[in-house]
Amino acid sequence: MTDRYEFRPKYNIHQIKASRPKDGVLVWISPEDPANPFTTACRHEITGPRNMKVDVPAGFSYDGASVPRLLWWFIPRADARFFRAATLHDLLYSSREGSRAVADAILRIVAKQDRMPWFRRWAAYLAVRLGGRRAWCS
Repeated sequence: MTDRYEFRPKYNIHQIKASRPKDGVLVWISPEDPANPFTTACRHEITGPRNMKVDVPAGFSYDGASVPRLLWWFIPRADARFFRAATLHDLLYSSREGSRAVADAILRIVAKQDRMPWFRRWAAYLAVRLGGRRAWCS
């Protein structure tokens, strides 16, 4: 009996890209790095507030919404209404582009644009304002 299972997908990358919804982002999900399970499959651009354009490189690994496991019922790591905001926020934190306060505000603004309920979006914003300092400084 084996205790390790392997998953080797067979896919046609052109077919996958063609099936992507308009303005959708192709993301791989990998169980090999539970801290950063999401990886962008191709370079794409995210438009933030005031037509700010951020280039997300192919191969960028991130954790989605940085929410403690205990609260995933409230804000799932991969909630579609929060995924663009979380990706942009993680990219800004990793690149240290701008200030932490601006990165956190962008998270809230983009979550609003993507119709995340106001209570969840403000809870996420307050959480990164209160708990994001360590991630910004590391």
